[in-house]
Amino acid sequence: MHTNIKQELLSQEDSEEAIQRITSIAKNKDTSQNHLLIKLLETTDDHELRNQAAIALSELGDDRAVEPLIQAIMDPGTSGSRGTFLIALENLDYILHIEHIIPFIGDTSLEVCAQSFMLLERLKDRLSDEQILTCEQVIEHQIKHNERKLLVVALDMVQSWR
Repeated sequence: MHTNIKQELLSQEDSEEAIQRITSIAKNKDTSQNHLLIKLLETTDDHELRNQAAIALSELGDDRAVEPLIQAIMDPGTSGSRGTFLIALENLDYILHIEHIIPFIGDTSLEVCAQSFMLLERLKDRLSDEQILTCEQVIEHQIKHNERKLLVVALDMVQSWR
């Protein structure tokens, strides 16, 4: 990939070509382009490009993508892509951001609910006592405003970890 790929992808009129390039970056494990993918994730309004960038960063295992992914998940304008962003977190070290993920266990999207729950469940043996307490408090707060069954299940699960 040449050095002006960032400019090309960010201003790409043919999103299919840009998606192919992003796929190629991930397939070839071209970690030299991680900064480009993060910038794309943070700046593009094209949801397909943003989703592809998120998946590529996940496949490349670049933990620098965690914070931009969390920001994207929390952005109300990306609600239709949250499932993809949560899936992208699976291969990354997101433990320090779990309190931002677990509120989505109560989301109206089944994919978002299930993925958020699974990300929490994966941390069972890694969370500190303080993080477990924070998770409990966040889930309890969510339950007050949202009585989704999965939130109650998540609370029971987290409480059993103490």
